[in-house]
Amino acid sequence: MSFRDRVQNDIHRVFMNQNHFGETHYWNGAAIVCVPDDEEALKRKNNNVNDISWDNNIREILIHTPIEGFPGGREPEPNTHIVFDQRPMKVLDVKHNIGMLDILLTALDPREMM
Repeated sequence: MSFRDRVQNDIHRVFMNQNHFGETHYWNGAAIVCVPDDEEALKRKNNNVNDISWDNNIREILIHTPIEGFPGGREPEPNTHIVFDQRPMKVLDVKHNIGMLDILLTALDPREMM
């Protein structure tokens, strides 16, 4: 069995298994199994020293989901607007990662002033 086959097997058996890491979320109303990674999204946001548009009122969420079975039959395009868990968001970046999509989403998340 090749490395790629082993990874594909682990994606569904472990990583996307809802008894391990996978969670059900909603992409434009369609249920998907994904793994949200808020910590990695925050690291990416804080390490981006060239981004002069950094804003505390912007929330970024990184999700990992299998390519196969993704709603709509194809990967999302950057800069498209979607609804993730009943919240309007924008697709900031999409990367392929051995059978997975790493999708970075952004949304306005205004914080109240103290």
